[in-house]
Amino acid sequence: MKIKFPISLKQILLFSFLIILVLGVSTTLVSTLIRNDDRINAEQNNHAINGRTAQTIQSQFENIKRNSYVFFQALSFLQKDNEKNQLKTSFFRSNPDILFIATEATGFLFNPEAVIYENDVRNFVNLSKNISGTEYYNSSDVFGIPSVVLIFSYGFENDIKKAAVGFDVHFFCELMSTGSNNATMLADKNGKILINPDYDSQQKECSDAVKSNIQTLLKNEKDTNTQNEDDGIITAVNQISDNLFVITSVSEKSVYAVINRTTNRIILFSLAVFFMAIILIRIFSNNITNPIKELVGASAQIERGEFELDIKPHTHDEIGLLTTSFVQMGKGLAEREKLMTSFSKFTNKTIAQKAASGELTLGGENREVTIFFSDIRSFTAMSEKMQPKEVVEFLNEYMTKMVSCVNKTGGVVDKYIGDAVMAVWGAPESSGTPTDDALNAVTAALMMRVALYKFNMERSQKGLAPVRIGCGINTGTVVAGQIGSEERMEYTVIGDAVNLASRTEALNKPFATDILITENTYNLIKDKIIVQQMPGVHVKGKADEIKMYAVINLSGRDRPDTIEEVRRIIGTTEPDLSKVNTDDEEKKYSIQA
Repeated sequence: MKIKFPISLKQILLFSFLIILVLGVSTTLVSTLIRNDDRINAEQNNHAINGRTAQTIQSQFENIKRNSYVFFQALSFLQKDNEKNQLKTSFFRSNPDILFIATEATGFLFNPEAVIYENDVRNFVNLSKNISGTEYYNSSDVFGIPSVVLIFSYGFENDIKKAAVGFDVHFFCELMSTGSNNATMLADKNGKILINPDYDSQQKECSDAVKSNIQTLLKNEKDTNTQNEDDGIITAVNQISDNLFVITSVSEKSVYAVINRTTNRIILFSLAVFFMAIILIRIFSNNITNPIKELVGASAQIERGEFELDIKPHTHDEIGLLTTSFVQMGKGLAEREKLMTSFSKFTNKTIAQKAASGELTLGGENREVTIFFSDIRSFTAMSEKMQPKEVVEFLNEYMTKMVSCVNKTGGVVDKYIGDAVMAVWGAPESSGTPTDDALNAVTAALMMRVALYKFNMERSQKGLAPVRIGCGINTGTVVAGQIGSEERMEYTVIGDAVNLASRTEALNKPFATDILITENTYNLIKDKIIVQQMPGVHVKGKADEIKMYAVINLSGRDRPDTIEEVRRIIGTTEPDLSKVNTDDEEKKYSIQA
């Protein structure tokens, strides 16, 4: 429909005048108002925040050293192991942020609630190193959480001992996050950052300007704080004990962006202009509001699922064109609703979308895919102790975490079989090559291992038993297509490769593993993963021995790097394969010693 009387022609002059008036006057106000007061307030506020934060941080650090000293002294007076254990338990309960404490006499004592690798701590902390005074080290990258290690000396003149304390600095990060535009960090005398609330920034050292401020304070013992501006950044530096420096900064840009007094004046003036504009625009709006009310009513109909609209255009402007488009949209939504009803027989959204766009070929086709099966160990026994509602809630929570790993790696969930999940990489579309699909499948399984570990940590806090699963992965040629009846169809893959993947999953139980892949998958990605070869297995329907590999990790990743470490993580122990009953698991396999 051709627009004869466009709305823009009716209102362009009025709105142009108002916009020029508002922007012109606002710009004049902003450019002429004095900003010096706001700058002074920003500097004072930045300096005050820096001082308060420095006092609190110094107090907390002194408490940590004092509590550790008292603990070491008390521990040296105790003779019985049970008394020492009770003291250790009481200390960590009273100081939950402390990850570990250590001396040359006591060795390393770890907080049982802390999730850190003890070997990393021992490798990082060297008590025999010649350190004078007190030293602080940023251990966030080593321990995987924001943390600091403090090494100091204690004792008497003839009996000086070294001690190390590692503690979680989440409290300090929250303290430094003021919620304003000010950013606070803690650094040592060399400008190396010890605590940064913006943990993701990966910033290791302060800027050259801040380092210069630190050196100035170190040289001038009378001054403990300073404030200056460099490159548009207002920075306050406060020296605390042990030659540590609290640094608080705010950018001039953020200061000028929130000039409340000027903003309020602009808002008040804009409101006055706005009310004047309402009076003038109201005169010309009657021919717009009535059609808009009809469109609002039509929108409500569409929200209720009533797509057949009984409205007609009354004008020949944009509103009339919009009304016509609304009616056409309703008809299109009605057709789409019918189409999506037909697609409801598909259980997978990706497949339904491909079918809707015509990309999915009817019938079957041969495809090189990677098939994945996972199953919960002893789920039947677990579910017998639960109410039906609890079983459903558990499965929903568990499936959500596992399926997320499949989706993130480009896989498609083929079906749910009770507590089991079947997924496919490479059908109906591939990530690139069969090698890419195989690697994505293994990556998803490793992600599931991590997700299940965190899930079990949550269950452990609730007093619930851990969940263990087995994952089987195989790569091969399958027939992929739509299978079913006229009432319901399902896109799936069938073939010997699928059966072998299912049987591979079952072998995790006797092998005490959680991720097994066949040699078909291994040959594609053997240079990208760390594995442990399992004993050969004869599978029903296969004449030759099938090689199986337990997946440890992706190449290039530090941990885990052995099958023993994997078994510790998943809560299993090394099995005695000579005693495995080969009639188990529905007689699907036999193990060759």
